Amino acid sequence: MIRLLLSNNQNMFTRSKQNPILKPNPKNTWEAEKLYNSGAIFFDGKYHLFYRAVGKGTDWKSAIGYAVSRDGENFQRFDTPLLFGETESEKRGLEDPRITKIGDTFYMAYAAYDGVTPRLCVATSLDLKVWEKQCPVFFDWNFKKAGGVYLEWDEEGELHEKEKFSEWSKSGGIFPEKVNGKYLMLFGEYRIWFAESDDGIHWIGDQSPFLEPREGDYFDNAFVEMGPPPIRTEKGWLVLYHGINQQHCYKIGFLLLDLVDPKKILYRSDKPIFEPEKDYEMSGIVDVLPGGLSALQKMSDKELKNFLAEAEKKGIMPRVTFCCGAVVIGDTLRIYYGASDSVICTASASLSDILKSADI
Repeated sequence: MIRLLLSNNQNMFTRSKQNPILKPNPKNTWEAEKLYNSGAIFFDGKYHLFYRAVGKGTDWKSAIGYAVSRDGENFQRFDTPLLFGETESEKRGLEDPRITKIGDTFYMAYAAYDGVTPRLCVATSLDLKVWEKQCPVFFDWNFKKAGGVYLEWDEEGELHEKEKFSEWSKSGGIFPEKVNGKYLMLFGEYRIWFAESDDGIHWIGDQSPFLEPREGDYFDNAFVEMGPPPIRTEKGWLVLYHGINQQHCYKIGFLLLDLVDPKKILYRSDKPIFEPEKDYEMSGIVDVLPGGLSALQKMSDKELKNFLAEAEKKGIMPRVTFCCGAVVIGDTLRIYYGASDSVICTASASLSDILKSADI
């Protein structure tokens, strides 16, 4: 049974005073425009971030950059991308990496984007520095047949359902251990699905959504999207996910799943535990503005500035805190999130306080 308990658990996290901790670097063309949506892992005494960077140019191509830190807030970054698009299916780049370690192998789930369709992919590494790209994870998974629903907001801020391509897949969080002999993953935008694998590379996606939006005055009443990889806790698998409401605000809620049978939901938060409230989270070059990046990248600097100002004036600017990475050290849960699809920020909360709020 899913337990929904009324609570007042919004913004359980404390933001870093150094936010934003990473910004676009105009000296590096490949990361000069936008920096956001970073996967994260703590390994060998260091925090490792793998972030999405968008460069200058006519196509605003995404690459994956790499940064390391001893304290989780002050990062050393590198002048060249760790991974970048090379094939036709990657011609608009690689997006939103999430990192998981199973045994001696690190798995990076990311989306390869050809300018029309994102396809979920996996890369593997033994040292976090040298990565081998694998094939797209799905062979024949169909977004629409599996219950996928594609949504867009128009220029007046109204939400509409639209037809979309069958291969639409992204936002994959791989569990950090096998469950019942299988690799498991939660993935998806608009809806969230389960997938399983024998090798961590080739995956079979479920044919019906695991998690859907809720009707009513909920923070996730428009659609849901997967967050970081699940986290094992004493109360169950902690799954952070994005809930998007009719006002186009991205907030973070959570699930607790049974450790033995992860498809059994023990708890779903009725309120978010983190949401936009700071200036750097309330406006920027947000990908999901009407027209999307394909429209925004065609604008001159002046046109883009005017467009963003008009979106603010009309009240249709999306509010975005988007988390692909989370690290647990002791009782501290530290998240790394993209603010307004423009910069990288971090915030921390007590893991035990989050679990207590579930009251199970």
